[in-house]
Amino acid sequence: MCGRVNFSSSTETAQRLGVKDSDTSREGDVNAFAFKGNYIFGLADRAPDALRHFHWPLVPSWSNTYPEFQTHNARSEDMTQKASYKHLLGKRHCVIAINGFYEWERTKEKIPWYFSMANGDLMLLAGLWDYNTRLDAPLLSATVITRTPNQIVGEVHDRMPVILTREQALVWLDTALTYDERAEVLQPIENSALLKVQVGKSLNKVDNKSGDWFDAPDERPLSLF
Repeated sequence: MCGRVNFSSSTETAQRLGVKDSDTSREGDVNAFAFKGNYIFGLADRAPDALRHFHWPLVPSWSNTYPEFQTHNARSEDMTQKASYKHLLGKRHCVIAINGFYEWERTKEKIPWYFSMANGDLMLLAGLWDYNTRLDAPLLSATVITRTPNQIVGEVHDRMPVILTREQALVWLDTALTYDERAEVLQPIENSALLKVQVGKSLNKVDNKSGDWFDAPDERPLSLF
């Protein structure tokens, strides 16, 4: 799964992607999670030259109410059968730009780990977007696509987001290609592309925005596969 992430402000994210910001600048979040009213930043295939502010989780265009079911992640294995996602495939693709994501090792102690790009670049996640006009106000929203993990993430969790290279991101956003051609990029990223770091347990508090979990050297053995 991918439910807790770290991302920079929309201004910084737009600059790093080399695009313009499409909306009033929003702050980043070092401990963000998908919840009603929360946003995440990225590019949509219909206008990839501007940074979009996506509500996260996804709110389907056909929904008259805010979804009570989980829509922050779309499983690549069965999204072709899910009503929330199947109408978006080949039509509404997006790339979510973050600094990294967190996962918890499922032990009795629930150990948190942080995954980022080994080269220091933005992490680009494959996603789907939708536009809802049935609620009180129009809402642009997105979901992150997940799959079975590569080895380095699999040491901690049985799911991972689909992480794209810059070249793969261009393919995923290319509306001139068929869905099958675009979907070829939904593969696990190379282990060597990721940096895996154990972080402090203060991350476990969802309302903690200090980032102090990165300042726990006794809990952060570095692992570069």
